[in-house]
Amino acid sequence: MPDGLAYRLHKLLFGSPLYGALLPRQAPLEFPHLPDNPWPGQPARADKLFQGRFDFAGLEIVSPHAAPWDIGIERLDADAESAESWAANLHGFTWLDDFFAQGGDMARRMSRSLVHSWIKHHHHWDARAWAAPVLGRRLVSWLRNGHFLLDGADAHFGHDLLLSVARQTTHLGRVAKLERDPLARSEALLGLVHAAASLPEGWKAWGEPAFPLLIEAWQAQLRGDGGPRGRNPSRLLRQFRDIVGLHQYLALLQAETSGPLLALQDRMAPMLRFFRHGDGGLALFHGAEEEPHGAVDRALALSEAQLQGKHGKPPASAAASGFERLTAKRALLLLDSGAPPLNEPGSRPHAAPLAMEFSWGKDRLLVNCGDTRRAGGDWLRALAGPAAHSTLCIDQAVPAANFTVKVERNEQDGHTWLEAEHDGWRPGFGALHRRRLYLNASGDDLRGEDSVDGGSSERPFGVALRFHLHPGVQASALGNGDTVLLKSASGQGWRWRGQGGVVRLEHGVYFGQNGEQRRSQQIVMAGSVAGEPLVLKWALTRVAA
Repeated sequence: MPDGLAYRLHKLLFGSPLYGALLPRQAPLEFPHLPDNPWPGQPARADKLFQGRFDFAGLEIVSPHAAPWDIGIERLDADAESAESWAANLHGFTWLDDFFAQGGDMARRMSRSLVHSWIKHHHHWDARAWAAPVLGRRLVSWLRNGHFLLDGADAHFGHDLLLSVARQTTHLGRVAKLERDPLARSEALLGLVHAAASLPEGWKAWGEPAFPLLIEAWQAQLRGDGGPRGRNPSRLLRQFRDIVGLHQYLALLQAETSGPLLALQDRMAPMLRFFRHGDGGLALFHGAEEEPHGAVDRALALSEAQLQGKHGKPPASAAASGFERLTAKRALLLLDSGAPPLNEPGSRPHAAPLAMEFSWGKDRLLVNCGDTRRAGGDWLRALAGPAAHSTLCIDQAVPAANFTVKVERNEQDGHTWLEAEHDGWRPGFGALHRRRLYLNASGDDLRGEDSVDGGSSERPFGVALRFHLHPGVQASALGNGDTVLLKSASGQGWRWRGQGGVVRLEHGVYFGQNGEQRRSQQIVMAGSVAGEPLVLKWALTRVAA
């Protein structure tokens, strides 16, 4: 939300009874244009809404009889940030996509009833429900599902929807540019541009001035290589979908807008492919989740159609974003080789330098644990630390915030070596973590060496090198415990071996799918440092069928 004296004065105006007179009091006759919905949601989530289960941002309130707008967010028993995120999702109406995906007359009537209920409850300005980014997202959702809502509706609903959109758009035209955070600003401006293209005479009044500001806000959220500033692959997907969807709509109405939108898609698509595993989902770095099945491929396919297949391949190294990508045959390894995005608005950075993920075809093997609001604040903190990632940890500590990472990459005859190090443990322990990785040309032999240099004999500390396994992987220890056999979801066998530490097979957790907790396993190599370097060697090899 914007700050400063000007905005505080505006809030006094918006909250006064007189402000309603400054908003339209007559509805337009019609929507001359409405966008199609290119992103249908998930019918299973619509089933929850039918049951009165309002599950947003990982938090749920069950209220089968009361309208959701009557529910106080204090019922969530969550921290303020999480509660506000739940409310923003509720009032943002992105869940209309789930009703649209379910289809049918009952889903249409339920959608229409909830929209009409909201209009009656929030005809006038409200600080939470009319916050500019929330209002912007709501307008996009209403308009994108406009055909679904209006088909078969009576004149009374159509009138109230048109009037509410006109009132919200007028207000948004006054406040959208006051948002300072690029993400909030783009959410507000995206709604304004959609509404401008959908209302009579709207483009000249709001669209022309808002569109270039929206492009600037989107550009401000990207790094030089097209990756997300917050280093969250899911955030990149959401922005990419917004751009693709807007281009699909405006290409029919405002041809001069295509250039900037195509340029953004062309810049971002290679990085979206960069983070995509063989199963089509995203890697779990810095708050990302796998995303629904087919969501990434659908976004890329629609964008490719608009660009006529001109998107480039994913880069091997994304230095600006701080990631490395190793591929060989069906194997994919992703390494977090950057520093966390400090002070990036809206981000929830994870302090897990040199964390990695590894997959073979559609099988995820080594993963990070993901993120969630569903399990509460303690889980949020735990999942953001190194112990929830496939990397090295020292005691129960978190590396210093301002660490630096160095990485060197070498390739020869299809084989790839990475040598990386970070100094995040130096302030607390006087230690340096070095990680060496090797992937052969066939992709079926991954080897690593993690070493810890530094410390002192007077102050020893414990070290744990963790390899989190995807819930679809079954693991069993062999012999003296330094060998673990893995069976992937497809039935492919792998052998993990370790040397230099005590190997344990432990229980784990996974939150990579919609923030829901799943059981998993993890391989842990433990050791201690007391002035002498500790070297932990390991290898993951595919077992021939």
